[in-house]
Amino acid sequence: MKKLCSLLILILLSMTAAACTDPTYGNPGSDQNGQQPGSAGAEKKALFVGTDSANDRIVMKHLKELGFEVTLESDKELTEDHAQKYGLVYVSSFAGSHRVAGKLLASSAPVIYANGKILGEVGLASKDDSDYGDYTGRTITVHESKHPLAVGLEGEVDIYKADGKIGFVVPQGGDIIASAPDDDKRAVICAFEKGTKNMIGQPVPARRLYFNLTGGEEINRTDDGWKLFDAAVRWATDKG
Repeated sequence: MKKLCSLLILILLSMTAAACTDPTYGNPGSDQNGQQPGSAGAEKKALFVGTDSANDRIVMKHLKELGFEVTLESDKELTEDHAQKYGLVYVSSFAGSHRVAGKLLASSAPVIYANGKILGEVGLASKDDSDYGDYTGRTITVHESKHPLAVGLEGEVDIYKADGKIGFVVPQGGDIIASAPDDDKRAVICAFEKGTKNMIGQPVPARRLYFNLTGGEEINRTDDGWKLFDAAVRWATDKG
């Protein structure tokens, strides 16, 4: 009987030791590889919220060329918890604002929104229909040429090879890096630093960015247009 009790105690001790060395034990925020949000293993992982369309695949391919391991997820499937496991979240203009809504409001991962209407859902813009949309053209105006997001570009810059739809939003707060040529309040690139407060006083937990990559115009972008996209990704993921 004593031998049996001793054997049971040894088995229990072995199980406890194994559980304590498991990287996910007692760590519900970890993924299946034991990675925490913002950990070194997650830094080069990007969550792409969008579609499997040819247009979105162009952007995903570009992110891969920048060194990211990209996971595609639909706006319907998106959850805040899942987003936490990535070093970057990119929300395509094809993602529905009503489905994404405030799911990323408290996310500790940096987020790039290409759908301006979602900024109204997270309090970084109003919900007025006139404060987001697109205009037809090929040119934007860069105001903050010394900002890393401008990559040295200044004044009027052609981001398209031919006239197309360029997305904009009228932000509440943040820094407007570039705008529509005829209206400097219509941001086509707008940056929100970590800690920036939205319209109801909530600080954003990581960098947020609006970028003008309108769905269907990916093939129309110039080299300067893609340079600005690369800069957006670098700035969003730079921890400073």
